[in-house]
Amino acid sequence: KTGTAQKVDGSGVYSKDKFVASFIGFAPLEKPRIALVVCVDEPKGNHFGGTVAAPAFKNIMQQSLRYMEI
Repeated sequence: KTGTAQKVDGSGVYSKDKFVASFIGFAPLEKPRIALVVCVDEPKGNHFGGTVAAPAFKNIMQQSLRYMEI
């Protein structure tokens, strides 16, 4: 699941240029053994979870599954 959230600035207003991008998932699909959340605070450039956090999720999950021999 992807997520994109605006941060609140010092005056309590949603910022127009500061975000948190996220991606959460689990693996394997059948009998999951790993749950993983990736959050990127104030990403540079693109700020959407699917383009910022998802690639990191993929890399971390692939390495974790390989390490655990799943």
